[in-house]
Amino acid sequence: MNISTDFRHITPDFNKSFGGYEWWYFDGLSEDGQQGFVIILYQTNPFSIQYIRDLEENRVREVFYPAISVSLYKDGETVYYSFLEFGSDEFSWDEDKKKLSVKNDTVSYRLDQKESGFEITLNQELPSGHKVEGTVTGKAPVADKSLIQSTSEDRHSWNLLFPQVSVETKLNIIGKNGEEELNFSGAGYHDHNTGHEPMKESFRDWYWGRYHFKDFTLVYYLMQKRNTEQFEAWLIDRESQQVLEKFSDAEMSYFTRNWFGLKSARKIELKAGETTVNIQCSTKIDDGPFYQRFKGESVLRYNDQVYAAHGISEYIYPLNIYNKVFWPLVKMRLNDNQQNPHWVQKSRRMYPWTW
Repeated sequence: MNISTDFRHITPDFNKSFGGYEWWYFDGLSEDGQQGFVIILYQTNPFSIQYIRDLEENRVREVFYPAISVSLYKDGETVYYSFLEFGSDEFSWDEDKKKLSVKNDTVSYRLDQKESGFEITLNQELPSGHKVEGTVTGKAPVADKSLIQSTSEDRHSWNLLFPQVSVETKLNIIGKNGEEELNFSGAGYHDHNTGHEPMKESFRDWYWGRYHFKDFTLVYYLMQKRNTEQFEAWLIDRESQQVLEKFSDAEMSYFTRNWFGLKSARKIELKAGETTVNIQCSTKIDDGPFYQRFKGESVLRYNDQVYAAHGISEYIYPLNIYNKVFWPLVKMRLNDNQQNPHWVQKSRRMYPWTW
């Protein structure tokens, strides 16, 4: 994995090899950890069944496979979920305005030398009648491009644009609980991932997450590659935007298996000298055959002090994306706007069961 904190790489890579992927990831949690969101915009969606079919049948196309996924949380449960796929012409990037669009949903960036930010505008209505509209705004000090740098021969890049960002969410929802609002201020995170080959070609599985303490932000990832593993984790000072600790040791334990046979660790311990972090992936908020998301708790011991934080941890096992046994389940969740929606997606009562 090539890792950076460089805003020069915020723009889409229009020269990716066929088989590559690209997404822009945003998340945020309220101060008490009871409300949150994860929003991901894709230029090329690696979970698209049509894209996988084209890859396997060697139908090389000079097109995008755009998509957007939105997950909104309250009190440890999903109150709104969508994963919408669109035709190639529904993705756009405006270089002058620094604006990214997938159909009706947009991200507009504000780039400034001292403080930068973004505004996400959502306007969705699903076949089930569920809706979301409103904005998510973020403000953050600009991280130096040399804050985090790691290069390799991998064909995958991870750009931590905002390791820590202050977010304000103002969304109106018709979701699992009917009409409600998701309005909160809190801490969030934003990155940009690009790959020039399918994920399964480079690594077996991948753990990553971020936890925002009062004065620090922890970002970590553990990647099990084919013949080795790669581990990186940083404790970043939120005011100075400097790396205070780079962790050198990680241990995973309490492995559990879900209904789909996916096995992942629920406890992760990181160490750097006398500094330790204990992460408990306690509440499962997304669970599937190849991907899991957790709302977790973390305890940091640093400079003889103890700190606690809520955060988000994730796990992916890419090979299962290609297992056709799971495709009927994927089709229930992913709404391809170029085809008729799955019958489950049309039901306001049934569709939330897939969330």
